[in-house]
Amino acid sequence: MHRSVLLVTLLLITATAHGGVGDPTLETNHPQYAGEGAFQTIEDCVKHATAGKTTPQDKAIAMYLWMLTHQFHLHSPQEWCVPGTVPNAAKDNQEMVVYDAERSRFSYGYGLCGTVHAWNEPYWKALGMNARRRAFPGHTNSEIEYGGSWHTFDTDMAGLVFRKDGVVAGYEDIIKDLSCLDVNKSPVPQYPFAWPGDFNGMKDGWKQVAKGGNWFKMYNAGYAAQPGIVQLRAGERFTRYFDRDHFGGPDKRRFWHSQKGGPFRDWTFVNMGAPEHNGAKSNSRGNASYCNGEFIYKPNLAAATYKEGVAEQSATVLQGDASPCLRSKDGGAATVTVQHFSPYVIAGCPADGANPMSGPATGGLVVSGETVGTVTLEVSADQGQTWKPAGDVSGKFEKDLTNDVKGYYGWHVRFGWKGPGGIDALSFTTVTQVAQTIYPRLRPEGSTVIYRSATRGVVPVLPNFSQPENVIARYEEKGQRSANVAYAGRGPKSRFAYNVQGNKPGSVVFRVDTPAELLRVTAAARYNIRVPPPDNCDFHLDVSTDGGKTWKLMSKADVPKDNEYSSGYVYGAADVSAAKVNSALVRVTVYQGGYQVGLMTAELYGVYQTPKPQPMKLTYAWKESGQLKTHVENIADGAREHKFQVPTGKTIVDEFVRMEVP
Repeated sequence: MHRSVLLVTLLLITATAHGGVGDPTLETNHPQYAGEGAFQTIEDCVKHATAGKTTPQDKAIAMYLWMLTHQFHLHSPQEWCVPGTVPNAAKDNQEMVVYDAERSRFSYGYGLCGTVHAWNEPYWKALGMNARRRAFPGHTNSEIEYGGSWHTFDTDMAGLVFRKDGVVAGYEDIIKDLSCLDVNKSPVPQYPFAWPGDFNGMKDGWKQVAKGGNWFKMYNAGYAAQPGIVQLRAGERFTRYFDRDHFGGPDKRRFWHSQKGGPFRDWTFVNMGAPEHNGAKSNSRGNASYCNGEFIYKPNLAAATYKEGVAEQSATVLQGDASPCLRSKDGGAATVTVQHFSPYVIAGCPADGANPMSGPATGGLVVSGETVGTVTLEVSADQGQTWKPAGDVSGKFEKDLTNDVKGYYGWHVRFGWKGPGGIDALSFTTVTQVAQTIYPRLRPEGSTVIYRSATRGVVPVLPNFSQPENVIARYEEKGQRSANVAYAGRGPKSRFAYNVQGNKPGSVVFRVDTPAELLRVTAAARYNIRVPPPDNCDFHLDVSTDGGKTWKLMSKADVPKDNEYSSGYVYGAADVSAAKVNSALVRVTVYQGGYQVGLMTAELYGVYQTPKPQPMKLTYAWKESGQLKTHVENIADGAREHKFQVPTGKTIVDEFVRMEVP
C-alpha cells in the first residue's frame, strides 16, 4: 500500500476506536526494585539512584551501587543485529550483541564486562560525566570523568580502587602509584566476589597495566534509543510473573538466551539489598535470573475497538456483530493485519531446554481464534517489511508462531480471505523475557504502589537493511538522501547499509509516521571510524517537523582524539510536541574527515499521544508462608495517577502483577 494511503488508514483506525491505556506504569516503594514507574528512562534511574547526593564522587558512587544491584555478569544478550546470522549467546560475536541500554534494562540486565560497561555510558553521560571503556588484562573496564580527571568504575567485577586522598582512582593514578592497590577500608564493594582471590587477581592485572602497553580507550559503544513504553488495547491483559517456573517448571521455562534453564547467576549483588563489603564479608552471592511477561490480547471483533490493534486493513473489510464479524464487503479479497510491540523481547520454550536462539522453541507467540471458511495467515517480525506464510486455518484454530518472532520486540500477523467467509474471534498470546530488576516488587509489611498512565504509544521504525532498496523506501525519504550516498544493504559479509562515496559528508533521511500527534522522537545510528580519528569528524542527527524545510540538531557524537574503537553510536531524542504533527524526519549525517565512511545501522521510534486512559483492573499477587495472597485495585476511567496500598505481611515472595483492560 502506498505510504499516504496507509497513513490515512491508520489515522482512521485511531480516530474511530479508543478503548485502551497508553503507557501504564507501576512504581512501588521497594528500596531497590521500584519498577518501571521509577526506572522508565535512564534519566529516571540517575535521579532515583543519586537522590540526596551533592558532590560528583558521591553521585558517581551512588550510581555505581545502583548498577551493581541492577546488572549481573553473564554471556551478553544477542539479537538479530546482523542479517543472515542467527543469534547465539553461547558464541562470542560482538556484532550480534545488544548495546541499547534501554533494551537491557527492560529485557536483560546481564552481560559480559565490555557489554555492561557500554550500557553504563548513557547513565554516566546523563549524570553529566564523560565515559569510556578501557582495555584491561582479560577484561574490559570503564572510566568516567569528573573533577578534571578520569576515574575507574568497574561494575562488572564490582571493583573500585581509591587514591590515598579518598578519590576513586583512574588508570593514570594507579600507574603512577601502585600503593593505591593496598586494601582500602571503605565499605564500597572492591572486587568482593571471591575475596581475596578476585582482589589479588585484579591487583596483578593493574601491575601489568603499569608495566606499559596500549590499554585501549573506547568511546560511544553504548546508546539509548528504544522507549520503555507499553500500550494496552481494549481486551488486553499484561501479566508479569516473577517466578520463571510459572509456566510449569524448569522444562517449561521461556526465555531468550543460550543457557540451560535460562539466564542465571549466583555471584551478584542483585536481589541482595544495598551492596555491602567489609573485608571477607559481603552480600555479593545473590541469585539473579529473569522474569516473564505475558500479553494476552483478545480484541472484540464485534466492536470498533478492535481497530486499536490493527496496523493495516484493506478497504474491503466490513465489520459487524453478525457472524462472521470481519467479512468482505463484496466477497473479494480482504486482509487485516494485527500488530504488537513492547519494550520486552519475545521469548520461547526451547526444545532442548537450553537454546531457543539457534534451536526451535514454542510458547512465545500463539495465535488462536475462530473463522468462517478458510483464512490464510502470514507473519512478519520486521513491521511488515517482509512476510512468512504461516498456513491456512479454518473453524477453531491455534497456531504457534514463536520461531518466526522470537528475539524481536514485536510482530505483525496478517489474515487474508475471500468469498463469504471471515473471522469471528481472535486471541494473541505473546510471552516475553523481563529483566528481574525492572519488575515492580512489593515491600514487606505494607507496600505503596503508584499507578500512572502517560497516554503514550510507540511506533518503531526499524529498517531491515538486508532487503532491497525499494523495501527500505517505506522508511527512507530517498529524495533527501545526499547525492554521494549509495544504498548497499547489510549481510554477514557486509557491515554497511549505506556507503558514502567521495570525501564529503553524507546524509540519509528517515521518516517517522505515527497514527496520532507526535510527541517525541528517539533515534540511534552506528558509524565506522578510523583509529586514531581523523580531524573534523562529524556524526550527528537532525530532526525536522516541516518536511525537511528546516532542521534542528538532535544529537552529535563526541569523538575524542584518543578514541581507539573502530565504530560508535550517535543517539538522541527530541521533543517535537510543539509542532502538532503526525510525522517527522530524522537526518543521519556521517563524515570522518574525508576518509571512507558509511552508515551501518539506524533505528528510530516515534512516541505519540494516545486518548485518555480507560478503566483498568490491577492485580498484585504474592506469597506469605507458602499461601497465595492477592490484592485487586480498580483504576477509574480517565485516571492518570492512582496511589494505593497493598497489605503485605512480614515475609513475602513476589508472584505476579497484572494489568487488565476490559
